[in-house]
Amino acid sequence: MSKLRIILLSVIFIPLFFCSARAAMITLKSGKVVEGKIAERAKDYIRVKYEGNEVYYENKYIKSIDGVDVGAPVAVTQEKKPTEGTTPSFKKGIELASGGKFEEAKQEFEQELNDIKSGLTILDDVEKGSISKEYAIYLFQGSLHIINEEYDLAATSLEKAWEMNPKDPDVNYNLGFVYYSLGEYKKSAVYLYAALKLQPDDTGAYELLAKAYYNIGEYQKAREDLLIARELFKKSNDEHGVARVNSFLEMIPSQTNN
Repeated sequence: MSKLRIILLSVIFIPLFFCSARAAMITLKSGKVVEGKIAERAKDYIRVKYEGNEVYYENKYIKSIDGVDVGAPVAVTQEKKPTEGTTPSFKKGIELASGGKFEEAKQEFEQELNDIKSGLTILDDVEKGSISKEYAIYLFQGSLHIINEEYDLAATSLEKAWEMNPKDPDVNYNLGFVYYSLGEYKKSAVYLYAALKLQPDDTGAYELLAKAYYNIGEYQKAREDLLIARELFKKSNDEHGVARVNSFLEMIPSQTNN
């Protein structure tokens, strides 16, 4: 039975502003130093041309660029939350397409369709009596709060749904996403681990769990989950997923790399 599922991309591909390609010294918090040309810098990440490839680094994993501390993500004037009735996938799809990134835009629009189908499935299940109206309300409330970035409220609704059905992998994933967004990485890891026990081929859960482990200093666990995710992406011929995982693996401190 499909449930509403908010997908957290490891890198949010929303171009906020572009910068001319230039050589830069990028020092990651892991201690790794990358020298390459910055092709794009956005609110949450930079895109770098490095050793013949393009890699993405999220700001929170970067210590400094050319000796200047990165600190908080780049501020964007008058940044707004998703407008009412507009989901993040649809909004990102429009922004990506307007920038000529049609392949990435297609992925976002496909996600939008999947979300709509999941919503209709829940409504059908309520009509059939296979799930209660109360449970469905908590699911929709949680998803709406996530869309509006109201993560505390999302946690409250989704925890109530979890109490009614703790074996729903999507509820566990969404709680993992919410607590990750709140900076409660250990709690996030608990729910994501549970989601993977229920749905072992969930690449998104592996990626997010790796990010949670990274943030609490469990680098070896982060690496192990990334390697599993990479193999799953390879099996599904998802080149973007493989590239994303490889970029993240570059951030793992060297003592855990073979």
